[in-house]
Amino acid sequence: MFNSLVVPVYKTIINRRDTVIFLAFSMIPLLIPFLAGNMDGLDIDYTKSFLNFLEMTLLTQYQLVLPTLIFSLLISSVFREEIDSKVLFLYKDLSRSSIFKAKITGLTLVYLLFVVATCVAAFLTYYLIMVPNFSLNSSLFPTTSQAIMKSLLMILSLLLLNAVTVVVVSAISIKSKTIVAAIVGVFQCLFFVVAPLLVGMKYFTPITYANEFEKTHLLSAILMIIGLSVLYYLVGYWNAHRLFKKVEF
Repeated sequence: MFNSLVVPVYKTIINRRDTVIFLAFSMIPLLIPFLAGNMDGLDIDYTKSFLNFLEMTLLTQYQLVLPTLIFSLLISSVFREEIDSKVLFLYKDLSRSSIFKAKITGLTLVYLLFVVATCVAAFLTYYLIMVPNFSLNSSLFPTTSQAIMKSLLMILSLLLLNAVTVVVVSAISIKSKTIVAAIVGVFQCLFFVVAPLLVGMKYFTPITYANEFEKTHLLSAILMIIGLSVLYYLVGYWNAHRLFKKVEF
C-alpha cells in the first residue's frame, strides 16, 4: 500500500510551482565564478579540491534564507492545502499512516533530487569553468585525510539537517498556517548555523561536531552527528505523524 502511494504523491509534489523554484536553487554553483571575481592563484579552502567546493556550495545553500524559505513553503503546502480545503483528495479510503509516509517520502525524494542537481552543477562549474579559468587545483579530493573527513562530515550534517527540516516543518504545518511553518523552518536553519558560535548551544547542532572532529575521536564525531540528527528527526516525525492522524477532513 505504501509503495503504491509514493509515486503518485511524488508526481504531485514534483509538478508544483514551488518545487520548480526550489530546484532552481540547485544552480547556485553556476553563479559562483561570476560573483567571485579574479581567483587566479588564490589558495583558499574551497578551491583546493572539488570536494571542498561541493562542501562550500551545500553550506552556502543551507545558510541562505531564500532556499530554506522556499523549501519550507513547499513542505508546508503539501500538508496544509488539503487540511485547509478539508478534503483528502484521492486517499479517502486509505490509512492516514500510509498517506503521511508517502508525503514524507515524496518530499525527501525532492530534496535528494535537489542534492543530485547541486552536485552535477557544482561538478560542471568547478571543472569546466573554475579550474581552466582560474588555475585552481583539479583534484577530486583534498590532499590530507583530515580535510577529506571534515568535508564529508559537514556534507553529512547538512543532508541530515535538511531531513530534519522536512519532518519539523511538516509537524508545524499540520497545526499552523503555511507562513508560520515556513518561518519556523527558517529559524530552525538559522539556529543550527549560529549555534556553533554560542558556548551554551554549540553541542546541540551536528555542524559543531563536523567542524571540531579533530578535537575528538572521529568515531565519536560521526556518532554525535548521526545521533543528534536521528533524535531530532524522530521527535519531528512522531509529532507530525500523531498530528496528521488527528486531522479531520
